[in-house]
Amino acid sequence: MYLFSKFFSPRNFRFDDKNHPLQVNACDEDVFHLTLLNLPSTSEQSRPGLSHLVLNSNGSPAPKVHVGLDGHGSFSLKAGQNRTFLASLPGTFFGTSGQAWMFQFRQRPDMQFYGMGEKSTPFEKSDRAHRFWNTDVWADHGASRSRDQVYDPDYLSVPYVIIKRGNTYVGILIDNAHPSIISVSPKLNVANQMMAVEHELPHFFLGAEGGTPSLFFLFGPSLAELTQKLQKLVGLAALPPLWSLGHQQSRWGYQGTKDLLHLADQFDRSEFPNDGLWLDIDYMSGYRVFTFSKEHFQDPKQDIASVQARGYKVVPILDPGVKQEQGYSVYESGRKADVFCRNPAGGEFSGVVWPGFTAFPDFSLERTRDWWATWVAGLADTGIEGAWLDMNDPATGPVDCNDMLFQEGREGHAVFHNRYASLMAEATYQGFLKARPNKRPFLISRSGFTGSQKFTAHWTGDNWSNYHHLHMSIGKTLNLALSGMAINGGDVPGFGGNCEEPLFIDWYKAAFLFPFFRNHCVRTSRPQEPWMFSKSALSIARRYIRLRYKLLPTLYSLFIQHCESGEAILRPLFYDFKDTKAFPLSHVQDQFMIGPWIMQAPFTVEKQSTRDILLPKARWWQADKPQWIQGPTHIQVKNLLATTPLFFREGAILPMQKGIAKNNRKNLRDLELFLCFSKGFTGSVETNYTCDDGESFNYLKGERSKYQISVAMDKEILRLRIWPLQEGYGQVVFEPFTVEKLKALYLETPEGIRKLIPTRFVADTFGIRTPFYSWR
Repeated sequence: MYLFSKFFSPRNFRFDDKNHPLQVNACDEDVFHLTLLNLPSTSEQSRPGLSHLVLNSNGSPAPKVHVGLDGHGSFSLKAGQNRTFLASLPGTFFGTSGQAWMFQFRQRPDMQFYGMGEKSTPFEKSDRAHRFWNTDVWADHGASRSRDQVYDPDYLSVPYVIIKRGNTYVGILIDNAHPSIISVSPKLNVANQMMAVEHELPHFFLGAEGGTPSLFFLFGPSLAELTQKLQKLVGLAALPPLWSLGHQQSRWGYQGTKDLLHLADQFDRSEFPNDGLWLDIDYMSGYRVFTFSKEHFQDPKQDIASVQARGYKVVPILDPGVKQEQGYSVYESGRKADVFCRNPAGGEFSGVVWPGFTAFPDFSLERTRDWWATWVAGLADTGIEGAWLDMNDPATGPVDCNDMLFQEGREGHAVFHNRYASLMAEATYQGFLKARPNKRPFLISRSGFTGSQKFTAHWTGDNWSNYHHLHMSIGKTLNLALSGMAINGGDVPGFGGNCEEPLFIDWYKAAFLFPFFRNHCVRTSRPQEPWMFSKSALSIARRYIRLRYKLLPTLYSLFIQHCESGEAILRPLFYDFKDTKAFPLSHVQDQFMIGPWIMQAPFTVEKQSTRDILLPKARWWQADKPQWIQGPTHIQVKNLLATTPLFFREGAILPMQKGIAKNNRKNLRDLELFLCFSKGFTGSVETNYTCDDGESFNYLKGERSKYQISVAMDKEILRLRIWPLQEGYGQVVFEPFTVEKLKALYLETPEGIRKLIPTRFVADTFGIRTPFYSWR
């Protein structure tokens, strides 16, 4: 039972005769931090360290939101015109039970809930209690449940909930790494059965099993503003290298140089663009981390160089477990440096994973992170520029992970469990920088916690080759993006099981513009490289991956914007458009935007012949048709094998690579410029395009080019202005093309204004004839 505080003053809570200091700090841009001190807790280490970002609000604009506490144990958050957005019931705002604590708030009928990071539950999160405890899904939930049902918790934990009321948004972030819960269910849950009760519970709650009670409150008011505020609070993402935006190929079973060169041959022969070739655990010697199999790599440095010379990056897996074996240099050096986690008896903790009995680095110690970074730097000396971090939940096999202690045995497992993967990612990132200080590494991790996006992207773990997981992948990646982890994606066309050809095609069409795209599967599955299906399937998958590469200048510019401002890349419809009763955008979980101008509405249901599509208020160009459609409206489209519903919002100004991509070569400075305007458009639109070398940190020294591009149009006369704001990476040349032929197109650059005429009509990647205007 929880003991709730009945009264509190502006500076403390009172439980019967005991007072506990309360701190409420106002941050810039309507962000508030509430902390309760001096409660029984195991450690302050559980807090991930966000509080140092709290700024003094003196001198900042007047807040649009006010947090209030009264003497009767009630909390209120008022937004806008003194409207109470969030409130508690008297005497039930905060309670404790031993070391556990919770905050409660009134649940209103118009509330909808989103965020919460990676959750294998429906896109909108109402009617569920969500637990935050990084989990090895297949091991802990079992194959049948993870394959066909919703489940919780997942690999990654971000205890952050978005509350939507109308078109106003508030976010609440738990600043605590202990196992925690966010329950937004008004019903009782007993043994996973929703129980009918006479009166539904009037509140939702957030809490943790230990540590300091600490919450951040963020006020939007829009979802876009809220997302950017969260991103700046928890940390902006590391800018990935350009090659990581391309198609990636992996399989548990690739072993070494022979496999990598065979893959390179197949991609070249198929004229299928691909950037990364990934190695799972079989490349190692007996699954020993930081080793290469002598059978499959004669000379790792030379072998990797031979593959990368052909334009393909080699990306190996890294697991945290170190084989407990005398004579194994990694293990021996770890023992000497005293970097491994301990057990309750004071000895070295042992798990059982791929190499057998395994020790685990204690990444909570700075010396351990330095030790790990040194080994990573040695691995990077072979020529690799990235890694994928797996089994870092941490997965310990049949051994109870709770016996893994941190801080030389002084801290219990729960204090660092959720942060383990984040600390591993930080150490790995530093290791790559140690080897090559001016080259951006690319890391992708299975597990993580709030803030881990500063060092690593995330893939959504071991999914399945079925339509349930295809459909669920959209809501999962959208909520990750709204929770501060925008650079993410799932294994395509599913990791477990055997992928049939229709699913292969549908998954490629659905995910071809996801931030991260990797084809990966378990070694017991049928081969699912693109050429392992029919010629027709290969052609369709290749068409959409080529379109991804054509759009790389636009995608990369969106990534740069995300890493600078926190703007989401993949986002739900109600991120850019206001929700209405007639068009409930918030319930659309199988459509999404890529930036503000591109919308996808893929087929994600098996044998689905038609589907309804909601087009928000705008004019849309349907690329697969092609035709103009005026929104807001509903349309129904047929499921055609070779196409997918793809829409461009009128006003789109999209830089693209020239021609049709047949390999992974990229040019960000000699581009086509797609102008998506109908003949009836009047008004003006402005955007920016940014590019750099895509691999180094030289952009921090000014080696980046940025252009302001604007269009003004009236009576079929389009005036295009391309103005350089910065040309540190050199001049970018744009060749404009339009959806339909116009009366005139005028181009303004620093060299002057000139009238352009169509020089040719070509069939572009969209499959239609479009007019190009030459100005060189």
